[in-house]
Amino acid sequence: MSSAAQPKAVAPSATDATPDAPSSGVSSVRTLAVGLGALAAGHMAVDCCTGIWPVYKTLAHLDLGLAGAIATATSVIGNSLQVGFGLLADRGWAKRLMVSGVLVAGAVTLAPLTQSYGVLFLLLLATSLGSAAFHPIAAGASATLSTRRAGVLMALFLAGGYAGYAMSQLSFSAALAVGPAVPSLMLVVPALAALGIARFVPVARRRPQTLAAWTRSVRGVARPLTALFSVQALAGTINTSLIFLLPDLLMQRGAPTRIVEGWGHFALIAGSVLALVPAGHATDRLGPRRVLIATNVATGALLALILAGAWSPRVLLVLLSCFGAFNSANNVVAVSAGNRLLPGQSSGVSALLMGVPWSVAALGPLVSGLLADPRHGGDPTRALSWMGLVIPLALIASLFTGPRPSTAT
Repeated sequence: MSSAAQPKAVAPSATDATPDAPSSGVSSVRTLAVGLGALAAGHMAVDCCTGIWPVYKTLAHLDLGLAGAIATATSVIGNSLQVGFGLLADRGWAKRLMVSGVLVAGAVTLAPLTQSYGVLFLLLLATSLGSAAFHPIAAGASATLSTRRAGVLMALFLAGGYAGYAMSQLSFSAALAVGPAVPSLMLVVPALAALGIARFVPVARRRPQTLAAWTRSVRGVARPLTALFSVQALAGTINTSLIFLLPDLLMQRGAPTRIVEGWGHFALIAGSVLALVPAGHATDRLGPRRVLIATNVATGALLALILAGAWSPRVLLVLLSCFGAFNSANNVVAVSAGNRLLPGQSSGVSALLMGVPWSVAALGPLVSGLLADPRHGGDPTRALSWMGLVIPLALIASLFTGPRPSTAT
């Protein structure tokens, strides 16, 4: 997620209005549904583009270490700027950032038109910046439409992104097989999504909160917020590592070409989509700590199974789906729980629990790519085995995420 499939510091004012939905429209079911649908469609378009690089680097036979460095550098730059994008959103730029973010995210579809690593870096950087401009604002709006059902609403928003992420490599590989210029036609998807956001997502006027007030608010919930941040960063690291090396791992296992070129990725992300709403519902009912402990135990066990032996392609796809399901729960649980800790500060919280952890998780492709580089005696299985050591750390962090949150509203 880029993940399915992604994050930043001044937060919104303490009012219930979000930068993406006026308080007068929250009570309207139709407005709520259409607005959430447009945001989910935008998320689908953005993540459809952010999922392309791992398979492109394999199909184009790029240097594995250099491709990992490009992925890490562009992701760190983009996600670290989510704080600044959140600041601009609170000062009236919310819709412009969402619309332009969706459009710019499509830059990576132009990658087959160049063989220059420098140009590839710039294209992937543009995609990362577009993703960073879109995610914190849209995620915050989705989570705060109803604090009582924040988990479910966040799950529905994330489902749009995971759906796009799941189809990204299949769509790109099929288009690339026709010709190097054909993937650029995928730009139609973000263009349509941008039109939908511009038309159907209203923006309320807000009084931006001062940095001092935001700092005081964060200080009051520092312990559970730090724990949620740690879970996001650690769980995201193993997720980005697996996604980056998955085509190479599948090739190492002798998987059929169709699985290497997209169906393996689809299985991983499809599992993520199926788990989002149940994870959001469980968070609303049981609280973040119980859900995070269960999901990270399952994530560790499933990674061990994936790496343990030579599974048949069918069994391997099932294991990948299950891994995606449990790993993706961390995202919806952390962001919805963070919005409960700091109600009315959606952009800042979403930035803090999405962009910044993803900047840390962006080290995954760099480190795993170097560990897997065959020139230094590495391979995908060994690299992912080392990267899996972050999962016990995520489990420990889960213990400090706090009890079940209040569901007063």
